[in-house]
Amino acid sequence: MKKVILRYGGYSALAELVSFILVWLLLTLVQIDIKVQGTIGWVVIVCPLVFVYFGIRYFRDNMNNGSISFLKALQIGLVMILIPAVAYAIIETVYVEYLDPKFYERISQYEIAEYQKTLSPAALAAKLQEIKQELTLNANPLYNFSVIYALGTIITVLSSLLLMKGKKASEV
Repeated sequence: MKKVILRYGGYSALAELVSFILVWLLLTLVQIDIKVQGTIGWVVIVCPLVFVYFGIRYFRDNMNNGSISFLKALQIGLVMILIPAVAYAIIETVYVEYLDPKFYERISQYEIAEYQKTLSPAALAAKLQEIKQELTLNANPLYNFSVIYALGTIITVLSSLLLMKGKKASEV
């Protein structure tokens, strides 16, 4: 089980890194709208977590005689997502600390400009406070880890539900 967790968790972490670098290069070369950048960013964050599904399926089919309980699949997936969550926290921290320290500031400035068009002054003041709190959270590697771990948990639960399979009556 340990090898499967390390292998597929490592694949997921590597996919996080490679997709991050590719998107970073793309955004450096091509000017893309900030809303589209946000969508691309979430896709890049979530897609590598598909390796959780493949890891659980590999364990079920190749190491556990074709069956796995929901709880065992959940256990494997929750441990597996620790690896890409740590990788993402490191990647994000390096990016916002060293490569683009104004990243979140630019996003918040864009959001503020958009909210100024639509919100009343009182609602805008509340939104500005919320944006300020988000900026503080985004600078925290533990927060970044938590976000990915939460997304990975959702994917793990879904994967566990899809993949759970008991032994057939003839095999018992």
